[in-house]
Amino acid sequence: AVVSTQSTGELEEVTSICSLCSRMKRGRIYNAARTHNYNVIAMGQHLDDLCESFFMSIFHNGLLRTMKANYTVTEGDLRVIRPLIYVRERDLRAFAETRHLPVIAENCPACFEEPKERHRVKQLLAQQELLFPKLAHSLQRAMKPLYSKHSVGMESRPMEGVNGTGDGNKENGLEEEDPDDMIFPNGCG
Repeated sequence: AVVSTQSTGELEEVTSICSLCSRMKRGRIYNAARTHNYNVIAMGQHLDDLCESFFMSIFHNGLLRTMKANYTVTEGDLRVIRPLIYVRERDLRAFAETRHLPVIAENCPACFEEPKERHRVKQLLAQQELLFPKLAHSLQRAMKPLYSKHSVGMESRPMEGVNGTGDGNKENGLEEEDPDDMIFPNGCG
């Protein structure tokens, strides 16, 4: 699929349906916020989501990367926050159930089934958590430099001269990138 970036209008190829869907959803959210003159968007991702994205990025992209807790979009008019990144999924589910709030089952609208890759990583982490009960806490500490507001993206860039890759870090790797644009194949957004 080919999509247009909002900031430049340039066309770029998106290699997975998950990446395309993610961009489309974000675009609609951003447009709704702008239409109603909002400048902060609170997303609902939790600690388990960040852990899963972290491992999926390592497995599929070879990058130490996860979603940012707080960032400003490239256009500079919207700030995205994720206030639940320290909360476990099971705690949110228990909270919702005790208050009779709806809990939406995980599914992928593109393939009409449970996301294959995210589910597989979720199961992998659950198995490891049986052996290492403090795994989520340890991953949270390990990922903190990656989701920090002051993190500038260098952690997710190939270093110059490593495996012959790198582009001089594009002005020292300090340019802003979209922290949610991670490409995961096989229905795993």
